[in-house]
Amino acid sequence: MMGLFLANPAWAVEDFMLTISSLSEYEEGQHSIVHGKTMTLDEEPVSKVLISVYFPSGIIKTSTNSTGQFSVTSPIPVEIGEDDITVYAKKDNRYTSAEITYKVTESKTKKIQEPVTKTPKITGKKIELDPFSKMLQEIEKQKNDEVKRETSLKEKQEIDEKRQLAKEDLQNDLKESERRNEAHSPRNVFYKFIQEVDSSVRGIFWQQFLFTERITNQAAEAKNDALKEGKSSFEATKIFQKKAAVSQKEVIEFNKGLSITHGNSTSGIQNLFDENGKLPRTE
Repeated sequence: MMGLFLANPAWAVEDFMLTISSLSEYEEGQHSIVHGKTMTLDEEPVSKVLISVYFPSGIIKTSTNSTGQFSVTSPIPVEIGEDDITVYAKKDNRYTSAEITYKVTESKTKKIQEPVTKTPKITGKKIELDPFSKMLQEIEKQKNDEVKRETSLKEKQEIDEKRQLAKEDLQNDLKESERRNEAHSPRNVFYKFIQEVDSSVRGIFWQQFLFTERITNQAAEAKNDALKEGKSSFEATKIFQKKAAVSQKEVIEFNKGLSITHGNSTSGIQNLFDENGKLPRTE
């Protein structure tokens, strides 16, 4: 019985998620089909995502529709064995990929339709090939099988090479994107901004940014650790959000300390404020 195989969702730099599905088993002669969808963390569809599907028999390119969905069929029928399909998704310098594996078995229909060869009889005796003819027949069969194996191996090597090149292109694009955007990183942009701020509070602003940056980096490390432990992208993202959350009380306490450190207040004055950062009303 053929079942549906759903690949784990893969995230593209926290912007959209790619999910793909296909049958886990096909019969020889059928065409493999991949269905997919791209969506945000809030399950909103992402359209116009460029999709490249790497089948064992070739590459098909398409894009997601208005509902974030796509469907692609392999260019030629599948062959007996086990293979995989890799899907790459790209939009606005954001990339991700997902892979799915399927198995191909012998066609049941082919078995039924194959004619049964019967040895004709003449005067009650079977007509059989002589030993030399049998040997030639076996050699021809072996030769055809070897050609088929070599062709299949060559096609698989070509697909693997194209996949490797696609992965290398993806990494190069990411590195180039990071290089181009380095000047626009949060740290550099904020540092440039506070140069225009009054020097008496510039240090406070910078320490507030470093506090936020430290919390975010710790959350990112927790997410990466979760992925290494085998958790799904969705679970790892939830861990990131939890670790990156900061309570109002933590922010108030941190800002109190900054005001004292930079000489904008004293501990006595800061202690007058309540846990919500407000002065109590006096009657």
